[in-house]
Amino acid sequence: MLLSSRSIVVTGAGSGIGRACALRCASEGANVLVADIDEQAACATAALIAKKTRGCSGKTAVLAVDISKSAEVEKMVRAAVEQFGGLDGAVNCAGIEGERAGIDKMSLENFDRVMGVNARGLFLCMRAEVRQMLKQIADGERERAEARGSNDDDDVASSQNSSSVCCGTFSQDAAIDQTPCSIVNISSTAGSHGMPEFAAYCASKHAVLGLTRAVAGEVASRGITVNAVLPSTTDTPMVRRFARQWPAWQAQQNASFAIGRVCRPEEIAAAVVFLLSGECRAIAGSTLVVDGASRL
Repeated sequence: MLLSSRSIVVTGAGSGIGRACALRCASEGANVLVADIDEQAACATAALIAKKTRGCSGKTAVLAVDISKSAEVEKMVRAAVEQFGGLDGAVNCAGIEGERAGIDKMSLENFDRVMGVNARGLFLCMRAEVRQMLKQIADGERERAEARGSNDDDDVASSQNSSSVCCGTFSQDAAIDQTPCSIVNISSTAGSHGMPEFAAYCASKHAVLGLTRAVAGEVASRGITVNAVLPSTTDTPMVRRFARQWPAWQAQQNASFAIGRVCRPEEIAAAVVFLLSGECRAIAGSTLVVDGASRL
């Protein structure tokens, strides 16, 4: 199991990609905090975990969270620590699409609401998650140092564990390899190109990539990897809602997939779990596109 005994928070876990991520994390042995603004939907996800994993998962907890509110985000991270003993990973999936409208007709209220959840909410989540992870890493390093003790033999061993390269030195005991803490942010292919009549959504998903890259550069050397996954059109309740409202527009989106269909939530979850697992710790600050070779 890729995530055995790891403690993972998944926001937006009440449906769609978030639900698929929570299920996949649990099936890989993780303790999962199912977080969503809709508590009933989060409970339904927890029930699915219990049904589908058949006892092979870790613990599961549920929490209603509005990620646009700092106090609720802080409470979410504390809940993970209280329930599972720590926080090893996070999937920041919660987001909204907002209204479909041209820039000349889009309301300021819509723009602020979308950015408040998708960008500000992500900032709040990452800030709280990173603070907790850094605390755990510092505690772990302190415990290891106390166990080793400070003597000349340790100094010699430490020196021998460093190797010279052309521009300096690297340590075989680097924090990134010792402490597998990972954050995966869910952006969108709308975060890498424009989507007409969804300016607020596109702006917010571009912001996800900026936040991902900036924070990844801050914390990679300290033992935390941060990456983003960019799904294209995926079979979720949001996309089905689009299809009902704008069938011609959605049909055009669907027809663009070279694989002959839209993405499935489980496929996005598979990419997320790989990044959470730490199988390749050198993947940091990256953006993984899952788009079925879409032609749009």
